[in-house]
Amino acid sequence: MNDQLLDERHANLMDGIEKIQLRLDIMNGRVGDSEQRIAVLDDRSGRINAVAISALSAVIVAAIYWMMR
Repeated sequence: MNDQLLDERHANLMDGIEKIQLRLDIMNGRVGDSEQRIAVLDDRSGRINAVAISALSAVIVAAIYWMMR
């Protein structure tokens, strides 16, 4: 084969690889953002459940105290 044809094929292949790499970088960025948002929501969910259980416990204790009085 002729050197010019080989050079063109190589350039096309490298261009294709660069485009794939760019798309993967973009997708990884999106996945990273999603993972961070999920982690934040998971952390908030745990706190909300703890506060809800705490509040419910306080109501139950107050009701028992009121009944004992």
